[in-house]
Amino acid sequence: MTFVTTSLAIAGVIAAAIPILIHILLRRRRKPVQWAAMLLLIEAARRHRRKARLEQIILLTVRAAILILLGAALAQPLLGERIGVTGERTTHIILDDGIIGGLVEADGRTSFERQVSEASTFIESLPGGDRISIVLAGAPVRFLIESPTADHRSAIRAIENLPSREGATDIASALELTETGLDREGMQAVRIFSDFRRGSVDDRRRPPVLHGPAGAPIELIASMPIDEPTTNVQVASITTARSPLSTIGTGDLLLVEVGLRRTGLTPEAVSNVRLEGDAMSGVENRRVEWSPGRTKARVDFQVRVDTDGGVLEVAVDPDALPLDDRRFVTVEGRQPTRVLMVDRDELAGSTRLDRLRGTDWFERALLPIPDAAIAEAITIDRVDPATINDRDLEGTSIAVIGRPDLLPLGFELTLANWIRRGGIAVVLPPGETTIRPWATPLLEALDVPWAVSLEPKEIDPPRSLSAEQPNSALTTLLDAELIELAPSVRINRRLPVEDAPDGDVVLIDDQGEPVLLDAPIGAGRLVFFAVNPELEWTDLPVRPLMVPLVQEIVRQGSALSRREVDGVVGVRPPLIRGSSVATITLPGSASQAVTGAIVQIPDRTGVVEGYDLGGNLVERMVVNPDADGGFVDLLAKDAVAAWLESSGSWRFTGSDVDVVEMIDDQSSLAVILIAIVLFLAVLETLLARWFTRGGLRTQRSLGLTGANADAEQDRSRRGAAA
Repeated sequence: MTFVTTSLAIAGVIAAAIPILIHILLRRRRKPVQWAAMLLLIEAARRHRRKARLEQIILLTVRAAILILLGAALAQPLLGERIGVTGERTTHIILDDGIIGGLVEADGRTSFERQVSEASTFIESLPGGDRISIVLAGAPVRFLIESPTADHRSAIRAIENLPSREGATDIASALELTETGLDREGMQAVRIFSDFRRGSVDDRRRPPVLHGPAGAPIELIASMPIDEPTTNVQVASITTARSPLSTIGTGDLLLVEVGLRRTGLTPEAVSNVRLEGDAMSGVENRRVEWSPGRTKARVDFQVRVDTDGGVLEVAVDPDALPLDDRRFVTVEGRQPTRVLMVDRDELAGSTRLDRLRGTDWFERALLPIPDAAIAEAITIDRVDPATINDRDLEGTSIAVIGRPDLLPLGFELTLANWIRRGGIAVVLPPGETTIRPWATPLLEALDVPWAVSLEPKEIDPPRSLSAEQPNSALTTLLDAELIELAPSVRINRRLPVEDAPDGDVVLIDDQGEPVLLDAPIGAGRLVFFAVNPELEWTDLPVRPLMVPLVQEIVRQGSALSRREVDGVVGVRPPLIRGSSVATITLPGSASQAVTGAIVQIPDRTGVVEGYDLGGNLVERMVVNPDADGGFVDLLAKDAVAAWLESSGSWRFTGSDVDVVEMIDDQSSLAVILIAIVLFLAVLETLLARWFTRGGLRTQRSLGLTGANADAEQDRSRRGAAA
């Protein structure tokens, strides 16, 4: 038999000992004083001494048994699977050190510091032979103590100074990691220390089923979900919406869009937003007034960017969760953007409009006025598709592929790797008839599910672009203009594209067929024209929509691509785009050599710098916190239990609730012991009344004792006989 709350059982034993101690202490012998009637009293006491002593022992035993059994009942003794459990016990502890653990509480401690204190108290209470392992659930999930140890002091020292990470909590992955250590001998237990706020529970993932050694049961215990509401304002996003072309010229401005999000309590409040950095001059702070119930806000800044670019930082007023109060973004300087036209050169420089190819029209849309200031920000090169190699892609931001059917065999993999590192590929269907299945190998290399026909399809009568176009990040700044500009475009020929997800479609015709598609590939993008911008296919090149459409593909495509290069704590590492980077420095880490384009997943926010072999700074990236893990909304215990139930039957513990919940009634003796206590209480009452002769009156309970009582009894008998 074991007790859920052993301390209550011990308290019952101590309480039972109190009346016994009182009885012993009061047994002091007093010096007798002789007086006239002493002989009669001594005679009466001698007759009833044995009986009175027996009565006292019986009452004392019953009263002590009541206290012992009451304490044992409150301690909840368990039968069943816990009976006879001996030998080693291994407890696998999971600590929630995610970004939500950085929440500062009323006493100045963070939630994670409180959980560490509770875990330390629990470890101290374990028997000396029990072993423990520790898993940290803040992404990236990892072991703190992998091999279970019985050195409890070392385990406590290992967790005492742990900081909260800026990645989201991933309890499901922590349980998967814990499961790898459940194949050991002896009893196994898993204990989670977490507040279980919304940021700690990911509804998109279910915890794994936990199996003990040889199917043995595992004790699963979790902290009671917190019930103290709070509020949190976080910087959810920061984007440079008009980069890089908007940085041209000394008078041009960069638009910085900051997204704020509020979770938990949403009262009326005010937040101040600051934008700072080494890439710009100072700007005024912005003020956000939160009305009750408002959860999202957007703030726009316009700044002048320095020539060399740099890093911008957005911050809001400190609140209860300071780890998500700031965010970084890199800004490129006023350097030319290299655009590579992949097409044949035989018609280069032609002035006949009917002989211009799609790449020629694309170039004209990028530089509608050759002498304009925009020409300083764009460098356009050309390369023959039959001779292109990976060196041609080095330093290229955008590649416009006009003849994808002429690319070298196997070049699709090189192109796919370049796109994943942040490149933007604009693919135009061949203007000439081809029988080569060029689209399928390229889409397979990029893992894109589209199905593209081998040959284009003539449209008779011609179609027009629809006035209502899908919502796309690529054309978000053109939404108001598309209503007027799109219907004027006529389409005579198109390349059918099927199985494209709705999110990949940018432009459609009046029959709902895709005309322009855009898919994120790693840190880069694939922009696919189903209609070649040549006059034989469409009149788009001579319509007002052509110039803003092409420039937004370059501007927004570059901004969206650069956003994916930055890292997120516990989720995504920063992506190195240049091949000249030899070493990098991660936030809070020493310099390390680069063995590939992708570095390790970071566990801290800050700036990442890449250096070449000569020690020159050649690339700069940033790492931001995982804001999705900072939701402070409360979750009910039932909701947490429903989420955890896929891994087993959990019970919850807490300082203000019963230590054990979810215990099978058949495994507990508490109900039986309570019934015995009630029976003994009734029995004690009856015995006390009998022994004290105060309730059940007899002939010997008339107030007479000894010889007087015997004489009175004889007189009563004679009276009854007469």
